[in-house]
Amino acid sequence: MEGGGAAVLFTLIILVGIIVWIFARSLDKSRITDYVQQRGGRVLYAELQASQEERLKRNAGASRLAAKPSTRDIEASRRHLLESDAKYRLDSAGEFDGRPDYLRIETTHLSPDDVATQIIGHFGLAPERGRRPLE
Repeated sequence: MEGGGAAVLFTLIILVGIIVWIFARSLDKSRITDYVQQRGGRVLYAELQASQEERLKRNAGASRLAAKPSTRDIEASRRHLLESDAKYRLDSAGEFDGRPDYLRIETTHLSPDDVATQIIGHFGLAPERGRRPLE
């Protein structure tokens, strides 16, 4: 692994876009944040956590399979998730705690709508109008 450190998969929400990156590659973070901020954008960090059991269950769920073609090979997708869990550190280890542009949510027992509501409320974002609820 780069720099000998553990890697982290991390979710970055840029207004309505979502990007996942390997956290140990600091260049990824700075390139993304610099790009957005140089254009007047705001970068907000939402760390979404769920148990491995729940993530495996979600990975094989109907809504995920319909929305994400790469998960349709359920066995390959399961293998990839388990390999990623073994290879990467999956949380920020408190690195962002206390920052106003950061929120961590344990999502194992939450619906996508509940998570979105928390993110919108925490960051003072306006909900997208005319969008149907997540399933």
